[in-house]
Amino acid sequence: MSLIYAGGWVMIPLLLISVIVLALIIDRSLTLIWNPMPDKTQREKISEAVRSGNNAQAAEILRETDWLKSYANALQSEKKAALYEGYLTEAVTDIAAFLERRCALLATLGRVSPLLGLLGTIIGMIQTFAVVAQSRSGIDMELLADGIWQALITTATGLIIAILAILCYRVFLSIEAERLDFFNRLSNTAILLKESQD
Repeated sequence: MSLIYAGGWVMIPLLLISVIVLALIIDRSLTLIWNPMPDKTQREKISEAVRSGNNAQAAEILRETDWLKSYANALQSEKKAALYEGYLTEAVTDIAAFLERRCALLATLGRVSPLLGLLGTIIGMIQTFAVVAQSRSGIDMELLADGIWQALITTATGLIIAILAILCYRVFLSIEAERLDFFNRLSNTAILLKESQD
């Protein structure tokens, strides 16, 4: 508590940001855990079914995973090639939006927190040097050192928040990219087969 007090008023928004960042990390982590991809064996079966033109079988496997039901419906759609491509693209876009939800906010907070911490440090340094400038008995090194370490608290806090936020954001992006790559490849195969049949 003394560190929070020593950091000044900038610590209040930094603490608020830290709570939001933690909530976002928990939210995204639980979303990925509760909405897993089909396992490797199932993915191989899905890919094989699509390559052989059996989209119904692939869709049946995908429907076992709740959050992929709309994509399964798009994959099994009987629309003409031109409409089919748009239908599948929209389904993949929906998956991307689901996986990216609130990630942009996490990235933004990761970039803002060190800047806010730096602002706190600058304000603290201004206050410290203002006190030193008004001192008539010369520079008190103890007073100067005390002011500087207190001013640096906000920068350290901002950097800790930023490191955690950006690291988790990159992990989430990596998982998203891996998942989307599978669905994009699946969609491309299905679209090419549909075009060859029409």
